[in-house]
Amino acid sequence: MRQLRRTAVGLVATGATLITLAACSAPGYTYAADKADHAYFKVPSAWRQVTPQALSGAQLELSRSAAGAAGGAFAWSRAYAATNNPAATALLVGSQSPVVYASVQNINPSLRDALSFDYMRDLFLPVTAGARQSATAAGFSFTGFNLIFSGTITTKDGVRGINELYEYSIRGVPDAFYQTVLTNSSTTKLYLLLVQCYQGCFVAHEAQIKQVVESFTVRGS
Repeated sequence: MRQLRRTAVGLVATGATLITLAACSAPGYTYAADKADHAYFKVPSAWRQVTPQALSGAQLELSRSAAGAAGGAFAWSRAYAATNNPAATALLVGSQSPVVYASVQNINPSLRDALSFDYMRDLFLPVTAGARQSATAAGFSFTGFNLIFSGTITTKDGVRGINELYEYSIRGVPDAFYQTVLTNSSTTKLYLLLVQCYQGCFVAHEAQIKQVVESFTVRGS
Protein backbone atom coordinates (compact mmCIF):
# COMPACT_ATOMS: atom_id res chain seq x y z
CA MET A 1 0.00 0.00 0.00
CA ARG A 2 2.81 2.41 0.89
CA GLN A 3 4.46 1.61 -2.45
CA LEU A 4 1.28 2.43 -4.35
CA ARG A 5 0.99 5.75 -2.54
CA ARG A 6 4.52 6.60 -3.67
CA THR A 7 3.53 5.63 -7.19
CA ALA A 8 0.50 7.90 -6.91
CA VAL A 9 2.74 10.86 -6.13
CA GLY A 10 4.36 10.40 -9.53
CA LEU A 11 1.01 10.10 -11.27
CA VAL A 12 -1.00 12.78 -9.51
CA ALA A 13 0.44 15.60 -11.62
CA THR A 14 -0.86 13.82 -14.69
CA GLY A 15 -4.18 15.66 -14.59
CA ALA A 16 -2.41 18.85 -15.59
CA THR A 17 -0.94 17.28 -18.71
CA LEU A 18 -3.66 14.94 -19.89
CA ILE A 19 -4.69 17.18 -22.74
CA THR A 20 -1.18 17.83 -24.07
CA LEU A 21 -0.55 16.08 -27.38
CA ALA A 22 2.98 15.17 -28.40
CA ALA A 23 3.86 15.78 -32.04
CA CYS A 24 4.57 12.10 -32.50
CA SER A 25 4.96 8.95 -30.47
CA ALA A 26 8.26 8.56 -28.67
CA PRO A 27 10.53 5.73 -29.84
CA GLY A 28 9.46 2.44 -28.35
CA TYR A 29 5.79 3.32 -28.30
CA THR A 30 2.75 2.49 -30.41
CA TYR A 31 0.31 5.31 -31.08
CA ALA A 32 -3.48 4.69 -30.99
CA ALA A 33 -5.68 7.39 -32.47
CA ASP A 34 -9.37 7.94 -33.08
CA LYS A 35 -8.99 10.88 -35.43
CA ALA A 36 -12.73 11.25 -36.00
CA ASP A 37 -13.37 11.80 -32.29
CA HIS A 38 -10.08 13.55 -31.47
CA ALA A 39 -8.74 10.98 -28.98
CA TYR A 40 -5.15 9.76 -28.79
CA PHE A 41 -2.83 7.78 -26.52
CA LYS A 42 0.34 5.73 -26.72
CA VAL A 43 1.45 2.41 -25.27
CA PRO A 44 4.85 0.68 -25.07
CA SER A 45 5.56 -1.05 -28.35
CA ALA A 46 6.03 -4.36 -26.52
CA TRP A 47 2.37 -4.26 -25.51
CA ARG A 48 0.13 -6.03 -28.01
CA GLN A 49 -3.20 -4.88 -29.34
CA VAL A 50 -5.98 -7.06 -28.01
CA THR A 51 -7.99 -9.05 -30.54
CA PRO A 52 -11.45 -7.80 -31.55
CA GLN A 53 -12.94 -10.94 -30.00
CA ALA A 54 -11.42 -10.24 -26.56
CA LEU A 55 -12.34 -6.57 -26.86
CA SER A 56 -15.95 -7.50 -27.63
CA GLY A 57 -15.94 -9.82 -24.62
CA ALA A 58 -14.73 -7.02 -22.38
CA GLN A 59 -17.42 -4.71 -23.67
CA LEU A 60 -20.01 -7.37 -22.92
CA GLU A 61 -18.75 -7.33 -19.34
CA LEU A 62 -19.05 -3.54 -19.38
CA SER A 63 -22.78 -3.88 -20.05
CA ARG A 64 -23.05 -4.36 -16.28
CA SER A 65 -21.68 -0.87 -15.67
CA ALA A 66 -22.35 2.68 -16.84
CA ALA A 67 -19.32 2.34 -19.14
CA GLY A 68 -21.23 -0.09 -21.33
CA ALA A 69 -23.61 0.37 -24.22
CA ALA A 70 -26.32 1.79 -21.96
CA GLY A 71 -24.31 5.01 -21.89
CA GLY A 72 -24.29 5.21 -25.67
CA ALA A 73 -23.13 3.35 -28.75
CA PHE A 74 -19.39 2.75 -29.03
CA ALA A 75 -17.79 4.94 -31.66
CA TRP A 76 -14.28 3.56 -31.17
CA SER A 77 -12.36 1.31 -28.79
CA ARG A 78 -8.94 -0.23 -28.35
CA ALA A 79 -7.17 -2.38 -25.77
CA TYR A 80 -3.52 -3.28 -25.32
CA ALA A 81 -1.84 -5.71 -22.94
CA ALA A 82 1.69 -6.46 -21.82
CA THR A 83 0.95 -10.16 -22.22
CA ASN A 84 -0.24 -12.18 -25.19
CA ASN A 85 -3.89 -13.21 -25.54
CA PRO A 86 -5.31 -11.92 -22.25
CA ALA A 87 -8.78 -13.09 -21.26
CA ALA A 88 -11.56 -10.60 -21.89
CA THR A 89 -12.26 -10.28 -18.17
CA ALA A 90 -8.57 -9.57 -17.42
CA LEU A 91 -8.80 -6.40 -19.53
CA LEU A 92 -11.00 -4.93 -16.81
CA VAL A 93 -10.09 -6.61 -13.49
CA GLY A 94 -7.53 -8.97 -12.03
CA SER A 95 -4.68 -8.73 -14.52
CA GLN A 96 -1.19 -9.96 -13.61
CA SER A 97 0.38 -7.54 -16.12
CA PRO A 98 -0.58 -4.03 -17.28
CA VAL A 99 -3.56 -3.64 -19.59
CA VAL A 100 -5.13 -0.51 -21.02
CA TYR A 101 -8.69 -0.22 -22.31
CA ALA A 102 -9.94 2.88 -24.12
CA SER A 103 -13.30 3.73 -25.62
CA VAL A 104 -15.26 6.59 -27.12
CA GLN A 105 -19.05 6.54 -26.88
CA ASN A 106 -21.77 8.66 -28.40
CA ILE A 107 -23.60 9.85 -25.30
CA ASN A 108 -27.30 9.01 -25.07
CA PRO A 109 -29.51 12.09 -24.61
CA SER A 110 -30.76 10.73 -21.28
CA LEU A 111 -27.20 10.49 -19.98
CA ARG A 112 -26.22 13.94 -21.22
CA ASP A 113 -28.36 15.69 -18.60
CA ALA A 114 -27.21 13.36 -15.80
CA LEU A 115 -23.50 13.46 -16.58
CA SER A 116 -21.53 14.89 -13.66
CA PHE A 117 -18.08 14.43 -12.18
CA ASP A 118 -19.49 11.92 -9.68
CA TYR A 119 -21.19 10.00 -12.48
CA MET A 120 -17.83 9.82 -14.23
CA ARG A 121 -16.12 8.64 -11.06
CA ASP A 122 -18.59 5.75 -10.79
CA LEU A 123 -18.61 4.97 -14.50
CA PHE A 124 -16.90 1.60 -14.27
CA LEU A 125 -16.89 0.59 -10.59
CA PRO A 126 -18.50 2.31 -7.60
CA VAL A 127 -16.08 4.87 -6.22
CA THR A 128 -18.12 7.57 -4.48
CA ALA A 129 -19.51 6.77 -1.04
CA GLY A 130 -23.13 6.79 -2.22
CA ALA A 131 -22.43 4.50 -5.15
CA ARG A 132 -20.52 2.05 -2.94
CA GLN A 133 -23.34 1.94 -0.40
CA SER A 134 -25.89 1.27 -3.14
CA ALA A 135 -23.68 -1.38 -4.74
CA THR A 136 -23.16 -3.18 -1.43
CA ALA A 137 -26.90 -3.20 -0.79
CA ALA A 138 -27.38 -4.71 -4.24
CA GLY A 139 -24.89 -7.52 -3.53
CA PHE A 140 -21.71 -6.08 -5.07
CA SER A 141 -18.98 -8.59 -4.22
CA PHE A 142 -15.73 -6.60 -4.46
CA THR A 143 -14.22 -5.55 -1.13
CA GLY A 144 -11.20 -3.65 0.18
CA PHE A 145 -11.94 -0.35 -1.58
CA ASN A 146 -9.18 2.24 -1.23
CA LEU A 147 -9.16 5.62 -2.96
CA ILE A 148 -5.60 6.75 -3.64
CA PHE A 149 -6.48 10.02 -5.32
CA SER A 150 -9.20 11.69 -7.35
CA GLY A 151 -9.03 14.89 -9.38
CA THR A 152 -10.94 16.89 -11.95
CA ILE A 153 -9.85 18.06 -15.39
CA THR A 154 -11.02 21.13 -17.30
CA THR A 155 -9.48 22.73 -20.38
CA LYS A 156 -9.89 26.00 -22.21
CA ASP A 157 -11.62 24.26 -25.13
CA GLY A 158 -14.34 22.77 -22.93
CA VAL A 159 -13.07 19.23 -22.31
CA ARG A 160 -13.84 18.23 -18.73
CA GLY A 161 -13.78 15.12 -16.60
CA ILE A 162 -12.02 13.20 -13.85
CA ASN A 163 -8.98 11.09 -13.22
CA GLU A 164 -8.62 8.78 -10.24
CA LEU A 165 -6.56 5.94 -8.85
CA TYR A 166 -8.24 3.42 -6.58
CA GLU A 167 -8.09 -0.21 -5.49
CA TYR A 168 -10.44 -3.11 -4.95
CA SER A 169 -9.44 -6.56 -3.72
CA ILE A 170 -9.83 -9.19 -6.44
CA ARG A 171 -9.53 -12.75 -5.16
CA GLY A 172 -7.94 -11.34 -2.01
CA VAL A 173 -5.27 -9.30 -3.82
CA PRO A 174 -5.37 -5.48 -4.21
CA ASP A 175 -6.06 -4.52 -7.83
CA ALA A 176 -5.19 -0.96 -8.92
CA PHE A 177 -7.34 0.99 -11.37
CA TYR A 178 -6.22 4.24 -12.97
CA GLN A 179 -9.28 5.70 -14.68
CA THR A 180 -9.73 8.83 -16.76
CA VAL A 181 -13.20 9.84 -17.98
CA LEU A 182 -13.76 12.91 -20.16
CA THR A 183 -16.47 14.54 -22.22
CA ASN A 184 -16.17 17.12 -24.98
CA SER A 185 -17.44 20.69 -24.95
CA SER A 186 -20.80 19.73 -26.49
CA THR A 187 -21.28 16.74 -24.14
CA THR A 188 -21.84 14.40 -27.07
CA LYS A 189 -18.85 12.07 -26.54
CA LEU A 190 -17.72 10.08 -23.52
CA TYR A 191 -14.02 9.13 -23.41
CA LEU A 192 -12.67 6.42 -21.09
CA LEU A 193 -9.08 5.34 -20.47
CA LEU A 194 -8.58 2.54 -17.93
CA VAL A 195 -5.18 1.13 -16.96
CA GLN A 196 -5.37 -1.82 -14.58
CA CYS A 197 -3.36 -4.59 -12.94
CA TYR A 198 -2.64 -5.97 -9.48
CA GLN A 199 -0.95 -3.59 -7.04
CA GLY A 200 2.51 -5.16 -7.29
CA CYS A 201 2.35 -5.07 -11.08
CA PHE A 202 1.16 -1.47 -11.02
CA VAL A 203 4.06 -0.36 -8.85
CA ALA A 204 6.60 -2.32 -10.90
CA HIS A 205 5.39 -0.75 -14.16
CA GLU A 206 4.91 2.77 -12.82
CA ALA A 207 7.00 4.45 -15.54
CA GLN A 208 5.15 2.75 -18.40
CA ILE A 209 1.74 3.40 -16.90
CA LYS A 210 2.62 7.04 -16.36
CA GLN A 211 3.58 7.36 -20.04
CA VAL A 212 0.26 5.85 -21.13
CA VAL A 213 -1.83 8.06 -18.87
CA GLU A 214 0.05 11.26 -19.65
CA SER A 215 -0.28 10.66 -23.39
CA PHE A 216 -4.10 10.43 -23.29
CA THR A 217 -5.34 13.40 -25.30
CA VAL A 218 -8.87 14.59 -26.02
CA ARG A 219 -9.57 17.76 -27.93
CA GLY A 220 -12.87 19.56 -27.50
CA SER A 221 -15.46 19.72 -30.26
